Amino acid sequence: MSKVAAEASLRSSGRLTRASVHARLYSWIRRGQRDLVRAAETSSWRRNPLRSGAGNGTRQPVDGGLARTHQKDRAGRPVDSAERQAAERIPEKMIQFSNSAMSTLKEADFFTPDSKDSSVIHMDLDRSFLPVPSPLGGSILASFARRNVMDFETDVRSSIEQLVGDNYGFPGDSCPDVTFNNRSCGFSKEIIYGSTCLTLFNKLVLCCMREQGAFLFPMGTNGHYVSAAKFMNAKTLTIPTNVRSGFKIEPTALRAALDDAYENENVWPWVYIFGPTVNPSGSLYSDDEIKDLLSICAEHGARVVIDTSSSGLEFETGDGRSLWNLDSFSYNIASCLALRVFMLGELSLQLTMSGFDFGFMIYIDPSLIKHMLTSLSQPHHTLKYTFRKLLCLKNKRDQRFSDLIEEQKETLKHRADKLTKTLESCGWDVVGCHGGISMLAKPTAYIGKSFKIDTFEGELDGCNIREALLRSTGLCISTSKWTGIPDYCRFSFAPESSEFDQAMDCITRFRELVLGDNAQMNVNSS
Repeated sequence: MSKVAAEASLRSSGRLTRASVHARLYSWIRRGQRDLVRAAETSSWRRNPLRSGAGNGTRQPVDGGLARTHQKDRAGRPVDSAERQAAERIPEKMIQFSNSAMSTLKEADFFTPDSKDSSVIHMDLDRSFLPVPSPLGGSILASFARRNVMDFETDVRSSIEQLVGDNYGFPGDSCPDVTFNNRSCGFSKEIIYGSTCLTLFNKLVLCCMREQGAFLFPMGTNGHYVSAAKFMNAKTLTIPTNVRSGFKIEPTALRAALDDAYENENVWPWVYIFGPTVNPSGSLYSDDEIKDLLSICAEHGARVVIDTSSSGLEFETGDGRSLWNLDSFSYNIASCLALRVFMLGELSLQLTMSGFDFGFMIYIDPSLIKHMLTSLSQPHHTLKYTFRKLLCLKNKRDQRFSDLIEEQKETLKHRADKLTKTLESCGWDVVGCHGGISMLAKPTAYIGKSFKIDTFEGELDGCNIREALLRSTGLCISTSKWTGIPDYCRFSFAPESSEFDQAMDCITRFRELVLGDNAQMNVNSS
């Protein structure tokens, strides 16, 4: 029956609107698809009237147990059910995922428990679960209670400009519009918003691919961003880092990576920098360090993406390492045609609004990205209203609001210290952490140890220790697959208070299971 005939039949059977007719047609189509799937999954033992014994109702295997049906494709060729079932077993080919995308999915640290047990303690999530201070509840409630919100009450542009100007000096109050030799370059400073910072980063990946470029990630970058670039089949290169520097980019390594990108890879480099706070190590870039890196990028004509989404809650900021002054940078970021800088940011962390995502991006040259801004997920106007009020409090240095931020910094510092002591006493080598919500540690005392429990058995390493820890204690962390650093795992120390305390017990219990009761004495003596 054709679609027109079916629609006419449905309308004649009762008073149906066009929408309800289409809904029923859609239901029929879906039911037919399910029937086809069931047919493809039927047993390999089928009735075949052309085989001996088929006429008396017996079932016989054909071609090694997979019967050949006599269906035909559109070209009239017979279709082998064995081929059809083989295709069923490779769904990624049916939906045409790229090899890079499938490799990314297979290597990702997905949480896939065998049961519906919800008692897992997550230290593998890239977000804060610290409670929102009660005085801020009024701003949240007002944003949802207000019905007639004026446009100016949701305009956060000027507040974000002041925030990044005070913290980083970018792009500089002296350069509201881009000029070069007292002449306009046709560029202007732009700020766009996204539901998350990662949403905006995905747009930059598309821009990089359009330029046939490659993203240069330092070894030890947030695994979500690296995986997103690889999933989209973008070319990625790695900038070597080391534990001595806290896995920050060093000038010599950056210069060598850029030279290699041009000479050997023949791609336009896009350098990705997490700062001032590095995610996941918690190290901090100083003002001089970031300027040295930007100078090298300017010399090579590289694009630069500075991600500040993990910054704003630095709890050890000796020598002002969390504050930059890019306005005094020797290269004017706004007018230097050889240097294009994109600054990503996330408001929720530094405004103590965990659970309310609000990403933004500041850039200078709209021609590079304007064609990629379609279908961009925007924050709801209620969030814009809330964050505008909180930004005003922060920018005006409201004493009460400043005290709330300092309280969260103290909480994070206390947790980082406690987690460091617990890990070190249990045989982990910890990388020094000065800000953010996560740290890196290497399971030195566990590597090579044999361990067996439930469904896990094998020698421990930087990858499978996640499963061993999860199966034995219920604690879930990120492995070296996520961090990109051999043998180094990531611990997030911003879960709920009760879960954080339970996580410390899990780490201690795992030490006892693997190393024995006297393990702490041996670790301390070493």
